[in-house]
Amino acid sequence: MSMISKQLTKNDIEKSLLIPTDSFSIFPVQFEGGCFFNVTAVDSSGKAWDFPCSVQKSEGIVSVGWLQFLSGIDVRVGDTVFLHRKTMDGDDGDDSTAKLKIEVKRKIRLMGEDIWAVVL
Repeated sequence: MSMISKQLTKNDIEKSLLIPTDSFSIFPVQFEGGCFFNVTAVDSSGKAWDFPCSVQKSEGIVSVGWLQFLSGIDVRVGDTVFLHRKTMDGDDGDDSTAKLKIEVKRKIRLMGEDIWAVVL
C-alpha cells in the first residue's frame, strides 16, 4: 500500500492542504508548471470526495483544496491526514484502477499509551 501522511498546520486547516510534490509519486500525475488536476478519495464512511489540486512547481508543493471536506468535522492543528492508495482488489501495486482513501487521525494518550483516533 502506498501512502501520504502529513501533520496538519493552521494553514492546512484554514486555506488548503500543502503537500510536497515528491510525495505525490504514488499518483500517475505529470507535474508540468502550473498543472491542475483532481484527486478523488473515499472517506471512512464510503463517501467519495473530489479534491482540486494545483502544482506550485517553483515552491515544490501541491495545493489541495479540501475545505469542503473539513467543514463540520473537528480537525485540529497537529492532527494527521493520511492518503492511502490501494488497487481495486485490495492488493498493493501501481494498477491504474487504484482507489484512494482519505483519513484524518488524532494521536491521543490513553493510560500512558499513544493511540490513533479516527476523526474522519
